[in-house]
Amino acid sequence: MSPKPPEPLEDFADLRRVAVDYAQEASGKIWTDYNLHDPGVTLLEQTCFALSEIAYQVGLPTRDLLTNQRGNFCFHNLGLFRPRKVLNTTPVTRDDLAAWLCACKEVESVTVAEPDPERPGLFDITLIPTDDVKNKQALAKRFRKAFAAARPLGTDLGRLTIAEPVYVKLSGTIEIKNEMLPETTAAYLYYGIARLLKGIGNPKRPATRKDVWDDPLRLLTPPQSRTEQKLDRKEPEIDLSAYLAKLRELPGVETIEHLTLKLPVGFTPRPGHEIYFHSFLPTMPEEELQTISPDALPAFPEKIGVTLTMDGTPVTLNAKRIEEEVVRIKAVEIAEADHHIDAPDWDVMKPGRNRKFSQSHVDAFLPFVYRARGYRENDASTLIAEYRSSINKLLCDMVDDLNTLPEIFKAKPKVQNDDAEKHRLRIALLDYLIALQGSEMPPTRHSGLHCYHTTRARHRFEISWRLNYLFALPTLHAARATGPDDAEPDDTDKKQGGFLRELALLCDLDVSTDGRLTGLLTDYGLRLTQGPTLASAATAEEIELVSATSPFDMIVPESDRHEVLDKDALAELSPFLSDGMLSTELFAHLTQSDSFAIAPYPGQYQILLDPGAFGPLRRVGLREKKEEAQQTVVNLRATWRHLNRGSERAVLIEHITLRDCGDECDPNVADLILPGWTARCAMPSFRTFVETQVNALAPAHIHVRVRWLGFDACATFEALKQKSKSGATQDLKALKDFLDMPATAQAEGRDS
Repeated sequence: MSPKPPEPLEDFADLRRVAVDYAQEASGKIWTDYNLHDPGVTLLEQTCFALSEIAYQVGLPTRDLLTNQRGNFCFHNLGLFRPRKVLNTTPVTRDDLAAWLCACKEVESVTVAEPDPERPGLFDITLIPTDDVKNKQALAKRFRKAFAAARPLGTDLGRLTIAEPVYVKLSGTIEIKNEMLPETTAAYLYYGIARLLKGIGNPKRPATRKDVWDDPLRLLTPPQSRTEQKLDRKEPEIDLSAYLAKLRELPGVETIEHLTLKLPVGFTPRPGHEIYFHSFLPTMPEEELQTISPDALPAFPEKIGVTLTMDGTPVTLNAKRIEEEVVRIKAVEIAEADHHIDAPDWDVMKPGRNRKFSQSHVDAFLPFVYRARGYRENDASTLIAEYRSSINKLLCDMVDDLNTLPEIFKAKPKVQNDDAEKHRLRIALLDYLIALQGSEMPPTRHSGLHCYHTTRARHRFEISWRLNYLFALPTLHAARATGPDDAEPDDTDKKQGGFLRELALLCDLDVSTDGRLTGLLTDYGLRLTQGPTLASAATAEEIELVSATSPFDMIVPESDRHEVLDKDALAELSPFLSDGMLSTELFAHLTQSDSFAIAPYPGQYQILLDPGAFGPLRRVGLREKKEEAQQTVVNLRATWRHLNRGSERAVLIEHITLRDCGDECDPNVADLILPGWTARCAMPSFRTFVETQVNALAPAHIHVRVRWLGFDACATFEALKQKSKSGATQDLKALKDFLDMPATAQAEGRDS
């Protein structure tokens, strides 16, 4: 019998006592004075304390270990970071980019060259098309479009080379072994070299989507390009010494004395096309190359360029037998392929349990009241009644909870819920679903994000904001850290780019696809300027306030039932404007709740503008009924808020796209252009909020400069951006000079 197991050690004293005994026993005569203050004992005590602390913490709930006394999750105390700190960007390697581009139609393989130090930020890509490509220009257009959709931020496509397949002849001298037929060795040789030249059998195959999925470590290692053995224009053959180690492993090969690939006689490659060796063929005129199969083999013995020797004596080869052996080798390889199904996929129960279900009836897996044998011995109705009575209370509680789920889980942002508890529960649920995807909503307290929202509108926005971000997360993760696409793809989301679209969602901004920032105000015939913009002072007859009018009766409460006025209706209710000009401060003031009021008038109600510090009250209109006057004020406020919010559009200019301006452009610099003249964008708190999100979302090596421009500066930028589309050097240089201008009154938004 085994000895009785020792009693468990419960605290630090027990651990220390037993550990000291073990230390003294192990040390023997070395431990002389039993000094418990020895440094070794100090380390032993620290180990015992750590073990006892672990044992203590294991017995506590996980939530108590991660939170403080108030129940808050303290990241810094635990040495942890929020998801946004560690999951903010996903680097796109050259191998990952090649995997994306390989999915294009009529593309066999893609090679992304190593970056050129003299041309930073540009990707030189070599495209190997499939054999059935007919229109290479259309292929190049589709390929450029696919690259623009996955272009990393701060990069662009440099040289795109469409490889030209060339059929070559294999020649050389090889010593073979005598235990295998010469034709079999020759077949292995032809087949093996063909696979090597097509990228099959290399330590690093061309990147495909499946390759990256099956082997994620490919993303962490620099890609080894496919066997793009480029031919020097002056040399008619290519050296295969880089593959000798692989070729010596082929069956029947003893030594390789000489082996090379030769171009057909009279072949001249076209300028600007790289040459890739795919296949073999006998030496023949170039006009006959189109009739040769990609896997062509020598058809006649005299066309075989490889000399096989056995004990130094050349061996005669049969071309037909070589072809038959190649077919057999292909068949054997297909037969030996497997599906790589993991063993756990076949496990239906825990390891060690009996999997023979025939030994027990299926009736044994059911509760007793539902078993067929039980009905023979007991009354079924009695058993079911007893069973139901024991769980009725539990089922009722479950039903009550389930009845509230449809209301909580509704993914409808416009559903208004006046229950504060359910509203907080919906927000917590959405935050949890977002956290499951490795993301986190930014804190919005004191950020100015809800500048244009009423209380009820803010509650709806808190739900819709999270829902839109949650629904967009799969697309954002797939396009994370990518730049905007100017090639006008079909999908608008892809055109915005992963970085810019995520920033716009989190900061409640729009993305300008045409580079316009002042277009909405221009459509309404408005223009912002400096200085007094109100019309001439109001006369005493314009405003008549009844002495009995209470100031509280003049206030128009907020309402969600509003209509945005068109250009003519707004102009009719804005007689205080002169030629459609107003100051930036007044433009922001018109969005406030107290900017408009109503007051009784003999037989009517007058709508008043309260410009605050900009002047006295001004009458902007009259209405017959009080309700009509209140609704007009609500529509006026909604229209001015719409003009402010609709003008908050973002434009991202990457300096890599301005590289043809003639000046040096840093590919790691980009400018985010935003209007600094709206009510919200003029708030320092909102600017800080946006700049914080830019720093969190931008890749670490990209410096995104946030530029808050004034109205006139935005108009200047629009003109320069439109001219730069021509690609002319002077237009690109003018835009770059404007972006590089320091933060002066002209560049940063103080309109003159």
